[in-house]
Amino acid sequence: MENSRAKPHPKQDRGKRVAMIYKVTIGEKKYEIIVDGKTTTVTINGRTVNVDHKNLRSKLHSILADNIGYEFELVRVNGGFDIWHGSGSLHAEIIDEKSERLRRLMGSSGTGTKASSLRAPMPGLVVKVEVEVGQHVKKGDGLVIVEAMKMENELRAHAPAIIREIRIRPGQAVEKNQELIVFE
Repeated sequence: MENSRAKPHPKQDRGKRVAMIYKVTIGEKKYEIIVDGKTTTVTINGRTVNVDHKNLRSKLHSILADNIGYEFELVRVNGGFDIWHGSGSLHAEIIDEKSERLRRLMGSSGTGTKASSLRAPMPGLVVKVEVEVGQHVKKGDGLVIVEAMKMENELRAHAPAIIREIRIRPGQAVEKNQELIVFE
């Protein structure tokens, strides 16, 4: 009779922590990221990358990925994360393997949270408002351009929405987390 003991998960090494698997969506692109138990090796869609990470302060991070350095600010927003790097930003939805399984079992395809407003990720000056009240926007559409630290940053819609209220105007100074646009 064969041994009926359960075999370890393929990403598990006996005596070590289990690798964490994350599903990451940036725009229309999807990635599977596997972080090994030592968090020094990351596999992105099958490609292995050696990573060294440091949290410099609060939300500012530095990583060395295959000997190339990156600094970025990571801000939790709208059920995901805004990643600010250089003069631009992008929004990432990140979910771990267990939460993804639970989401599928419950029949949910989204994060289950819909943003009710757009907030300023940092203090700055409104350069341009790119939408009007009543306008329908798609995920990724530009909403507001804010100048911060002498760089213009376009804030984009993280999901489809209708603009209910615009609480800022060009030339106005805004504070971090200030509500800029309200969605229906």
